[in-house]
Amino acid sequence: MAEPLLYEVRDGIAHITLNRPEKLNAMNGGMADALRDMWKEFERDPQVRVGILSGAGKAFCAGRDISPGAVDPAVPFQTHQALPENGVKVFKPIVAAIHGYALGAGYVLGIRHCDISIAAESAVLGFPEAKAGVAIKPLEYKPFMPFKASLEFALLGWQGGRLVGARRAYELGLVNAVVPDAELHAEALRWAGLLKQIPPLYVRAVKRGHYAAARTKAHDDEHEYLDYVWPQEQSEDLQEARRAFLEKRAPNFTGR
Repeated sequence: MAEPLLYEVRDGIAHITLNRPEKLNAMNGGMADALRDMWKEFERDPQVRVGILSGAGKAFCAGRDISPGAVDPAVPFQTHQALPENGVKVFKPIVAAIHGYALGAGYVLGIRHCDISIAAESAVLGFPEAKAGVAIKPLEYKPFMPFKASLEFALLGWQGGRLVGARRAYELGLVNAVVPDAELHAEALRWAGLLKQIPPLYVRAVKRGHYAAARTKAHDDEHEYLDYVWPQEQSEDLQEARRAFLEKRAPNFTGR
């Protein structure tokens, strides 16, 4: 089975490729885990100044893979862990090169969680959860959209032909540039080259300020749970506490 994520560094640029083309790069647990680990490597690699995120095949990312077994139900918010924590743990700039579908989780990854988004003319943004009747936190999807456009996208982002094309996305300020598909990679490289020339500490300060201003309470609550509650729920100490209670003895906690 092919790796769900490809990563290569050339001339100070990390080329990151979503690699499930047979599934239109739909996000499953394996891809989410690979992205989570990759962002850590991306941030600490001294040879990397900027990243370009793209998708193999016909689409950037068609959203979360909803086929049975695609994600681990025992891991909370597993696909959310694919998203870089910009301004908190990831400070290097990220350029998205988006073609074809960028739906749901793909929209969040390419628009919400990349600093610069370049769209090919084939790019289509949408909200498939509306058609499928899936309940989510819509406000996490569209903090950068004007109010009326945000409502339209959330309510009709699949039905009624209201998918957002590349030109409309540019008009709404969701992408930084639109180019022919054949020029997408070159344009992403051009923007990455510009970002490489900016002092890293300046980039860090700008990202911190911008993303701190855009954070929502829902986002913070999720990470409070993942960072503090979930580890305790999965800890050896919790299992030891249960065993000790049943065995009517004092627990031996190890902090693990």
